[in-house]
Amino acid sequence: MFETVFIVLLAMFAIGGIWAFVMTKKVKKEGIETEGFISRVELRERSGGTDAWDHGSVSEEYYVTFTNRDGQPVESMLTNTGDHTFKTGDRVMIRYLPERQDYSVLVEVL
Repeated sequence: MFETVFIVLLAMFAIGGIWAFVMTKKVKKEGIETEGFISRVELRERSGGTDAWDHGSVSEEYYVTFTNRDGQPVESMLTNTGDHTFKTGDRVMIRYLPERQDYSVLVEVL
């Protein structure tokens, strides 16, 4: 039973990773490029495991605000930030798809 649950969870994790990779490639290739700014930074905490050495971790999620091609302001989570550390107000170039404006890809730090 445990093995089945583990395999299902592993498969779901792999599918999610593949989806994110494919989506990022599509946005980079077909997306509309525009300038935006970091509008907020959210800290995400992961609690530690049962092992004494695992104290958990904190990661940052960055949100970017940009004006879409219809002239409307949009806020979306910024993906593929790599090792970049941003603060609110930092300017960036991004790409987004008109049908998925909630998913923006970092192109360049300005």
